[in-house]
Amino acid sequence: MKSEIIINKGKNQVIKICNSPKMFKKELYIYKKKLPYTPRLIDNDGKNTLMLEYINGIPIMDLAQPNFVKITELMINLHSLESKGDKCICHYDNNPKNYLFANGKYYMLDFSEWLYDFPETDLIHFLLFWASSYNSDKFKFVFEQVINTYKSKRMINPLEWELILPEIILRFDSRRIKFGKKQAHPDISKNREMLKNII
Repeated sequence: MKSEIIINKGKNQVIKICNSPKMFKKELYIYKKKLPYTPRLIDNDGKNTLMLEYINGIPIMDLAQPNFVKITELMINLHSLESKGDKCICHYDNNPKNYLFANGKYYMLDFSEWLYDFPETDLIHFLLFWASSYNSDKFKFVFEQVINTYKSKRMINPLEWELILPEIILRFDSRRIKFGKKQAHPDISKNREMLKNII
């Protein structure tokens, strides 16, 4: 069950009622960091409810041409916050609906599933959404923008990428079936082959 969301546009606020204490603590942990690319935390009840700034934005999947350099920079910033060994804070739920464009900048939302993991996990999961939606030419552009931008600031481990890619594809496909998502783009197989070429 997803969290309950109550939007009050008049007050520029969103009330998020989390469905578990664990989810609440995860969300609160990130929002307390006051990151410039997340909604501002206004208040919380210490149990299950967050009051957040309402971002009146457009989901990036609805943009004619998302700026994947800027979007990747959000991931770089998130991954650079904290590390545990080779693992860092990963958003983990990289559905494009969790990225908004508003007032000339990009935002990340919904940190209820974040965890410490290999950064490659976030990158692959994010790219799988576009591999399922774009033709091969458009996806090649997205893939190159994301990978080149990320590699300009942080390392990508090709071996780790190769090892976890099948597992993340399996998780991605299972979730799409679970949530009844529509049929993927005809170029999906070709796009997923591209994902193997990380070096």
